[in-house]
Amino acid sequence: MVFEFDENYFQDELRGDFLVTECMKRYWAASLKTVEFFDDICKRHNLTYWADCGTLLGAFRHHGFIPWDDDIDLGMPRKDYDKFLQIAKTELPEGFFVSTFDSGAHRYNGITVILNHAETLFTPDILLTYYNCPFPVGFDLYPYDICPEDENDQQQWRLDYLKSLKEIHAIRDSWKRKEDCDYGELERLGVDAEKIAGRYADSSSEDIMRFIFFALNNNRNILKKKWCFNTANMPFETATIPVPLYIEEVLISEFGADYVRSVKAPSAHNYPLYRRDISKMIGFLRSGGIELKDLPPMLQYIRREAEYRGIE
Repeated sequence: MVFEFDENYFQDELRGDFLVTECMKRYWAASLKTVEFFDDICKRHNLTYWADCGTLLGAFRHHGFIPWDDDIDLGMPRKDYDKFLQIAKTELPEGFFVSTFDSGAHRYNGITVILNHAETLFTPDILLTYYNCPFPVGFDLYPYDICPEDENDQQQWRLDYLKSLKEIHAIRDSWKRKEDCDYGELERLGVDAEKIAGRYADSSSEDIMRFIFFALNNNRNILKKKWCFNTANMPFETATIPVPLYIEEVLISEFGADYVRSVKAPSAHNYPLYRRDISKMIGFLRSGGIELKDLPPMLQYIRREAEYRGIE
């Protein structure tokens, strides 16, 4: 998997009636660069993954990002997910930030957030590698767990996990000062919670789910192993991305039978993701007597983005 972008790609573009700005294009491209590194590791270690959630819908419906989406979601079988987290410690590029358990930046919630760096950086190597995008970029990685067939077992599984999660959050919320923080303790508790989530990894059940969605929202969206654990490549922006072999069955289960219809749904976060990064950048620059207009030409797109979004 190699995504190639020429300068024409980064021009503002109307996709349908939605404006995708140069800033978002560079953010997309930089995010896909992180997926390239991830994909290389997965290929070398025979690990399976696929586009998930809105990224999957975008691959099918738009052959790329949903125009009003700004993040990447990937799914992975629990066993491969656990293997990747061990491999990532030594094989991801230097500076990558992998947050699975409480780290201060990411409150443990059963998924892994992978970023190329943890803060906005203007170093030449970052700008060269990530298409002049200085913001932290990456993707969310969701483990898919084998699900017991019995509904009573499913509910007990969920309750055991929620009990563990409640303990984690109670400890975290008890901290009053920075020096009280013991992220090592939370990681140990998080490992225990992950063991509960993966309780049925060796089960013969053919049912799978994103357990965290079931645990937190009682969303019992059950898929089949054969739908997801075998993949095919589908066009995505300038290259391809793995998708479940039974993609339509997955999309119907996730979004309903009307998934083909393009509807602008509200974002789960304050779109765009980099809004806060630009705001912090403005404050930092102004503290040194610098304005966005003083940035070099290759970064003037950030000034235009701030003006367009009303970011101050």
